[in-house]
This record gives sequence, C-alpha cells and structure tokens, in this order.
Amino acid sequence: MDWLLHSKNRLLLVALLTSLVLPVCSSAKTFQQSEELFIQGWEFYEKGQYSRAHSIWEPLARQGDDNAQINLGVMYDYGKGVIEDPEVAAHWYRRAAEQGNASAQYNLGQLYLSGRGIKQDTKKGVYWLQQAAEHGFAIASYNLGVMYAEGKNLSKQPAKAVDWFYQAGLSYLESGNLDKTSDSLQAIKDIAPQHEKVQDLEQKLAKSTPSLKQDSSLDIFADKSSGTAWPIANGYAVTNNHVVANNTNVTLINTDGDKIKARVVIRDKENDVALLSVIDVKKLPPALPLSGRHARLGASVFTIGYPRIDVMGKTPKLTDGIVSSVNGLRGDTSNYQISVPVQPGNSGGPLLNMKGEVVGIVTSMLGTTNGINGTTTYLPNISYALKVGVLKSLMAKLPKNKQALVELSSDKDNLEGLAARIQKSVMIVLAD
Repeated sequence: MDWLLHSKNRLLLVALLTSLVLPVCSSAKTFQQSEELFIQGWEFYEKGQYSRAHSIWEPLARQGDDNAQINLGVMYDYGKGVIEDPEVAAHWYRRAAEQGNASAQYNLGQLYLSGRGIKQDTKKGVYWLQQAAEHGFAIASYNLGVMYAEGKNLSKQPAKAVDWFYQAGLSYLESGNLDKTSDSLQAIKDIAPQHEKVQDLEQKLAKSTPSLKQDSSLDIFADKSSGTAWPIANGYAVTNNHVVANNTNVTLINTDGDKIKARVVIRDKENDVALLSVIDVKKLPPALPLSGRHARLGASVFTIGYPRIDVMGKTPKLTDGIVSSVNGLRGDTSNYQISVPVQPGNSGGPLLNMKGEVVGIVTSMLGTTNGINGTTTYLPNISYALKVGVLKSLMAKLPKNKQALVELSSDKDNLEGLAARIQKSVMIVLAD
C-alpha cells in the first residue's frame, strides 16, 4: 500500500482501487463505474481542481467508499476546495475508520490527541492509533512508542514503548522500508539496549539487508523498468521517456525508501524526456537548480543515479568526468558527449556542473551490437546527455502548481560536498 504523509502527520490515501469498500455497489458494473468516478476525482485533485474532486467524491463517500471518505476528510482538514473545517474532517475520518481504514484511524487518533476539530481525548486518540497499528500501519506503532517513551500524553512506560517500537520495526520490515526498521531498532536500543527484542529485530533486519548475492528488498524491481529521476522547482520530476515508456503511472523512491506515486504529464519521445507530476508536491525532496549557461568543452561534470540496482543496490552512485564534446552523436546540437561512466539505471539522471547545477539529462551510452548473437558492448566513457535548454522549453508547457519546491543552492564545491548536498534529491523511478 502507498500513502502520502502530510506535514501535519495526517495521511492522504493514494488512489488504490483494490482496497475500495463499496457496500452499496452490488454489481461488477456498478463497482467499475465507482472506480472510474474515483479516478476522475483523483485526476481533478492532482490538477488542483479541488471543488470538482469534491463533487465527485462526496456522493461516493456517502455510499460508503472509505477511500473517498478519507480524501474528503483531508480536504476539510486542509481547506482544499472547501472551507477548512476540522469537525467535518473528523466526521469523514470516523466514517472511514469505522470501516477499518488504517489511515483514517491514524488521522482520527491524531485529531483526538491534539483536540483539533474534536474534544481532546487521549484515551480515544490512543485507541484509534492502536487500531491503525493492529492493521500494520507502522507510523502509528512508532508514534505510540514515542508517546510511551517520552511520556507524551501518557505516563512513561518503557516496556510498552519497546513493544510498540518493535511492532513498528516489524511493520516497516514487512513493507521493505529497511531504513525505518533501523530507526525502530535504534529507538529500542535507546531504551533497553540488552532487550531480547533488540537481537530479534537485528536478526530479522540482517536477513533482509541487501547484498550482492541476495537482496529480497529488490523484488519490487523484477521485470520492471527502472531509472533515475529528480525534482525541479515548479514541483515536477524529470526522467527519460524510455524509462517510463508505455506507462502513465510510475513510482518514485527517495533515499529513505519512501514511495511516491507519480504520473507522466508530458512526453517528448524525440528528445527522450518525461515530466512527472505527484499528488503532494511536499513529498518531493528539494529541487535541483538548472544552469543558465551551456557547459563548455572540457568542463568537469558528474551524475548521481541508480545504475543496476539489481546488483549494486538502492543507494545513489556518483560518477564523474568531463564534457568531451559540446555536440552529441553525429553532431547533434541538443546533446553533450560526456566521459562520465554510466550504466542502465542512470537513465534520466541529472548531469551537474561543479556548482551543483543541472546542465543536462543523462540519456544514453554508445555501444556496438554483435550481428551474430545480438549482444551489445558499451564503449567506455562515451555517453550522452540532453542539454538542459530542451527541458526548459518543455517546462513552459506544464500546468502551474500552487506550491513550488525549495531549490538547492548553486555554490561551487568539491565532489564530496556536492554529493552530500545533492544525493537526497535524486530518486529511483520505477515503471509500474
């Protein structure tokens, strides 16, 4: 399941049609119609047309659709297309929570704990967080652990804190989020470093930790196209079109392992560029700045990306080189030839100068194909990157987001400093 976490620690459910609960819809045809309506609402929401999304989701919510109910709750919670009204938000959260929707249970619990839109009630808040946690909702378990560890809203109870952190670790581990599993493990160690659950969770985490021989967490990439993507200041993400070809819906994965649902909004097949929109811009990391100048012949450049994640794992990799020609293959003026070593998976990654500005998009490698067996041999240190000017032209066609992203600075630094600044803004893109 994929969820979007908002800054207020409440959640908006991504359109996940297999989990729709439509008790009023008895026929397959009616169910399909409801699915189609839900998608229409989601498309309007993505475009910022909140009133139109509301007009579609409200009837579905009244019919008992828990996804529509929680989305209405979020709209009233944040004032999206409606007057902000936490009391109405609580009403819709409760409707979905009573159907067993873990996200709604978590949101309702947070409202009870804060007293926002509803009478503050710690007991009820804890109850609903526990309900969400019992459904495997990891953040609910983790927050309960924090509450018992710090005495927040509750008396300090270290034993209960350990139990909830352990449950959070198991839930995160089941979803493949190893970083959050490690956080849960550390939280237990901070309370009781010799506790038996420390060793148990360490062993379970070790079995799931990626290695060259076996990496169970990489199963999600099997038989799927993957590449590299990165955000731009207007709230969209950039990758190669060939990475997401024939796919409208894709998944972005940041360096924390969080999954962000996205969709292709613009394709430029000729230049091999795809621009992606996300449901909640705030989920994206800081944007990379775009260079205002062409890179010169011999300029030092580098890329950060995710080559061969099936072998090399999911941590970002940096390679560097120079601009070996200001034109691409056969004198193509829209591309650079670069000596930066790249491999499959680097596709779509940013080509950056020594100020951390994007000068191009990694697109391809030069290789030769064996006419007998069809195998391809890539020539070393001959790769190509699309010049950033082409991207800027496409950006002018994008719908305007109501919220822009914070942009990283453009300060000259060495590779180590640039890598530290930039790596969290580079994401895996996975064609669904």
